[in-house]
Amino acid sequence: MPSRLLATLLVAFFLPIVSLSAASPAGRWVGNWSSSSTGHQGPLRARIRVVDHNTYRAVFAGRFAKVIPFVYPAKLERIPGSYNQYRSSTRLPLLGEYRMTATVTPHHFNATFSGKKDAGVFRMSR
Repeated sequence: MPSRLLATLLVAFFLPIVSLSAASPAGRWVGNWSSSSTGHQGPLRARIRVVDHNTYRAVFAGRFAKVIPFVYPAKLERIPGSYNQYRSSTRLPLLGEYRMTATVTPHHFNATFSGKKDAGVFRMSR
């Protein structure tokens, strides 16, 4: 019986650690973005790197109106108390402040974004 208790305690201790690393946004992502405000949409990709356990640096790149490329950096910060939710606030030239909230699983990056005149979603996978 003591070995069963030990096994239960080990699972209870290590399972959250495995879950934390599985929800890391670090890596390369590909997908699309769409605006619920304007109806615009396009391809999107991201490269995300670890800064520390709760902070990541992302570079998002995509296309607007099928031909206009865009690239912007963002700092993703883990929302306190969560293991797979992140937020970002980035000031973009000519567009103002853009805020994003993302939920990350091992294979999916789903986010909502909002700005002064725009709102929509990012849907990416790896």
